Amino acid sequence: MIRAFHLGRGLTGGLVTAVMAFTGAGLSGCDRAPDDARLMSDLSAYVDAGYAPGLIEITGAKRLGHQLVPDFNRAQRAVSFTADLRLKRDYDFGAWEQPNAAALTYLLGATPASLMGLKVGGNKAGDILHVTGAVSYSRNDAQWRLSGGVPIKNTARTESSRRAAALKQWWSITLFTVQRLTSAPDMPAEDLDAAIKGASARAVRQAGKASVASGPEGGEHWAVMQAVAHSETPRALNIATSGSAENLRLLRQNSVTAALLRSDEASLASAGEGPFGHTGTFPDLLGLASLFPEQIHVVVMAASPIASVADLYGKRVAIVSDTPAALLEAGDVLRAHRVPLSALATAPAEVAAEAALEALARGEQDAVIITAPAPAPALRNFAGARAVRFLPLDADAVALMTTGTSSYVAVTVPAQTYPGQNKPIATVGVTALLVSTAGIPKDEVEKLLQTVFGETDFVGQGSAMGAMVKVSAARRGITLPLHPGAEAFFSPPDGAR
Repeated sequence: MIRAFHLGRGLTGGLVTAVMAFTGAGLSGCDRAPDDARLMSDLSAYVDAGYAPGLIEITGAKRLGHQLVPDFNRAQRAVSFTADLRLKRDYDFGAWEQPNAAALTYLLGATPASLMGLKVGGNKAGDILHVTGAVSYSRNDAQWRLSGGVPIKNTARTESSRRAAALKQWWSITLFTVQRLTSAPDMPAEDLDAAIKGASARAVRQAGKASVASGPEGGEHWAVMQAVAHSETPRALNIATSGSAENLRLLRQNSVTAALLRSDEASLASAGEGPFGHTGTFPDLLGLASLFPEQIHVVVMAASPIASVADLYGKRVAIVSDTPAALLEAGDVLRAHRVPLSALATAPAEVAAEAALEALARGEQDAVIITAPAPAPALRNFAGARAVRFLPLDADAVALMTTGTSSYVAVTVPAQTYPGQNKPIATVGVTALLVSTAGIPKDEVEKLLQTVFGETDFVGQGSAMGAMVKVSAARRGITLPLHPGAEAFFSPPDGAR
């Protein structure tokens, strides 16, 4: 059943009348927005071509009336909608090797929480999904044609927002501590964050519940653990951090039950190598479970003559440096194709995703290498606005990188994950790995895993990647010995799991 939506009460009657009159004039003739029947037809063709062909039938679609005001871009407009989607066959939106829940949300300009009806363990033929999203219409030969989902915008956290988030997290633990901290209002956000994360995590553990250091707020690691934190009891506290270095510090202090790292980072940290060489070995670091894959993408512009990763010899390459191991990952991919870092035209630029991709578009870089769970938001938005190509890794390179005790796993980026990507991309990846230490009791780890792999509504709680969290894939890509609590969880005495 399509749900009804109404104009917000914030508009006065006169303003509503003016808006509707302007809308009618602006959308008249060839500027007319699609009616519900046209929208439903457009969505049907768009989803069938851009996701998993033959999987989804659009059974109803309705525009959201308050979104019909033109955006003054005469070549492009956004249309918000609600729609019901019926599955024609059984499908698991959390499978690692096929288009996932995140790809569907980006396709439809939706948020994870606005895609309802996904089921843990997979959906059955005939299931109905309900989505609220927004798609762009572009003018083409005096006609408006559906061109894609409205891009998801990233928002940077300011000093004030970091402080507000820190105080909110602290408030969730104890009023007494909040009162102590707010007595020093000029405390820098960094010091406030450090005090909160360590003390609140210890307080939660002392109360008999788990705490997990995840990553930067808004990131995929943080989002999946935020969903766990809001699942049914036993609950876990999600600690937002600056990244893997801070996660490891909290683990060494035994402040948290567990933390999230990339699988290669965990291996390097345990051995005290690479970016973690200055901190020494960490032999007590133990694995709990892999949650989802993070694929290595090698991206060029569609018009580039570069046909393979081996062709990057002598070229300019930007590396998205969002984790300490990013340069090592890119270097491993290049060397596996006989391209040492010293053979590049210049030392690889290590920059943020948006900056790297814009440099690629301007012709200042020949390729970008990014390790991220697919679809990566910045890359998805970029590919929706510009024609790009993804370079697959050679079969020999994949075999070389995944043999022995490697931290890499052979994975693919499923077809239709990104706009214009009609074939799966063979590559390697790491996993988002939940880790703990030998000092954390077995039963504490078991309870945490029961929560993580329970009936958590990851997508409904805002984590589309959480749909990929499943017991059947949990031991894939683990680079550390298992914690006794994880051994007990995955191999119960009765053999039930």
